[in-house]
Amino acid sequence: MVTNLVKNALEATPEGGTVSLVAEQSGEGNIRISVHNAGVMPRSVQLQIFERSFSTKPGSGRGVGTYSVKLFTEQFLKGRVSFTSDPIRGTIFTVTLPQSITA
Repeated sequence: MVTNLVKNALEATPEGGTVSLVAEQSGEGNIRISVHNAGVMPRSVQLQIFERSFSTKPGSGRGVGTYSVKLFTEQFLKGRVSFTSDPIRGTIFTVTLPQSITA
């Protein structure tokens, strides 16, 4: 899931731009992983970003990255995935996972 988010951020970042990855323990006993880039997604993209087969990139076989991140994080790891995208902060995807996962 982190690989998908970093790959998407790199693809959305112009040459010479920066992508940041931060992993930290949150105060609620969770682990939070954030991926940031300076780009801003249009509102129309934001509304579809977690839909299966949605992609802003041409070519077949696209559109499973953010969908699979959300599915894997929430269904199998019992975590949460969210994002913000605005002109001031850029785009930040955040995955929050419980420190211990029970089946």
